[in-house]
Amino acid sequence: MSFVAQDCTTGISGLLMNRTVASVVMMEAIRKAVLELTTDYKHPLLEDTGPITNLVAYQNNYTPSFFLQTLDAPLDLSKVNSFFIYNSGYAAPGPGNLVTNAGYDLKYRSVDSIEVLLNIPVFMRYQTQHPLTQTVIDDAPSAAAFSARQIMMADEWMEIVEYAAAIRIAPQINLANKKTELHTSLYGDQKFQTSSGIEGAPGLIFQRTSQRNRDQSTTTRRFRLRMGN
Repeated sequence: MSFVAQDCTTGISGLLMNRTVASVVMMEAIRKAVLELTTDYKHPLLEDTGPITNLVAYQNNYTPSFFLQTLDAPLDLSKVNSFFIYNSGYAAPGPGNLVTNAGYDLKYRSVDSIEVLLNIPVFMRYQTQHPLTQTVIDDAPSAAAFSARQIMMADEWMEIVEYAAAIRIAPQINLANKKTELHTSLYGDQKFQTSSGIEGAPGLIFQRTSQRNRDQSTTTRRFRLRMGN
């Protein structure tokens, strides 16, 4: 599931003690908060798997668009989750072609890490930039149009967007002292932040991301190497 920008307004108003906030200011703060949060953290609604493509022999450099789906090409690449390399070619499985396409994930997940590989099939798992790149201009129609825009984040992240937007708005409505409180609720107390999450009280973002991070860090990957002919 996902939500629209308008869904965040009531929560933001509550965090800002129900102070009056212009719609344009509210929507632009939401837009910037979403761009920040989708750049810094993984969101399945923005993730995709690129097409299977063959690396070109003796070509050392590739642009990210080489590995993206056609519809994603106009967007900036937010992060590369992994590259999958096939060991000995790729054949599409089907009723008359029961094949096994063995391969492995690259340890270092960047475009640079595949430049030494030659003429083998590969695909990339990636996350794109959230398509909210156009600034909400200072007029009512622009704010109204943006309020209906879909936010490509799970419903559980709506509260985080509300806090992140409220942090941006607080200084503009004479609530600068509220900014520190909101920041602590979102990112954890100072001890938690300075200890890299080892000590102190965590914030909302850690609560939303900790399980996925633990799953990724504890997943065991095994490889079998074949030597010789």
